Amino acid sequence: MALEINRKRLIVGGAALVFVFLWSSGHIATKLGDPYIEPFTFLAIRFSLSTLLMVPIVLAVGGTWPRSLHDARHIGFAGVLIHAGYLGGVFAAIDLGLSAGALAVITGLQPILTGVVVAAGFGEKVSRAQWYGLALGFAGVLLVVWEKAAFEATPTAAFVAAFLCLISITVGTIYQKRFCADGEIAATNAIQLGLSAVVCGIVSLTIEQGAVVWADELVIAIAWQVVLLSGVAWMLLYWLLRQGETTRVTSMFYLMTPSTAVMGWFLFGETFGWLGIGGMAIAVSGFWLVFRPAQE
Repeated sequence: MALEINRKRLIVGGAALVFVFLWSSGHIATKLGDPYIEPFTFLAIRFSLSTLLMVPIVLAVGGTWPRSLHDARHIGFAGVLIHAGYLGGVFAAIDLGLSAGALAVITGLQPILTGVVVAAGFGEKVSRAQWYGLALGFAGVLLVVWEKAAFEATPTAAFVAAFLCLISITVGTIYQKRFCADGEIAATNAIQLGLSAVVCGIVSLTIEQGAVVWADELVIAIAWQVVLLSGVAWMLLYWLLRQGETTRVTSMFYLMTPSTAVMGWFLFGETFGWLGIGGMAIAVSGFWLVFRPAQE
């Protein structure tokens, strides 16, 4: 029995590490393609290609589509929040000038907020240390936001977009857990990607010019996001959400912020001042308090 439990922990931990790397790379891929395309045009293309990738996968693995329109509506609503709402905010924030590292610090609060809110509705216990972690996470984010706003003149609209995407994925993840937990993972992902493609396409046609420069960087960014993020990372997320308590299901989530910051520094020369470094360290400490393994 103990061997089986340890094996499950190893599998979940390995899946979490893969998810952390892929999730962290999402902001980097977004910034790589940003100069060549408008945000919602990028997302409409990405989600359309991702849907074309996922539908054959669903058919190949014998995936089960929703049994009723009622279930499909729940899946679609969660998907618009998780995909179109969250990634729309991510792309808009970066397009408006927010660095990938700062965005990662802000969106890094998502697992904490999700875990704490879910605790109230699903009976999962949140310890005193985890509440401290939540407070530290917010404090760290505020320091990073303060540095970027006061000393680097990042537009307020970029922070608004970042916090809107944080709210969107938090609400979407909770809704997904509450109303879509029984849906088949691949089919759920395909439906949500398809509907998000429609939503982002409508937004793109309404407010954007639709101009695209097909540079190598843009092609790489789209391919990375379609195959490894939409096709792999999201399915890993949905699988991880079904493994045990939501608050601790990915004990290594706190690695996302520093890993994104390192990628941003290496590829784009993004840096933090001492205030930002301190804020990131405080936020990571808070994330660790929330997601550290339960004491036996």
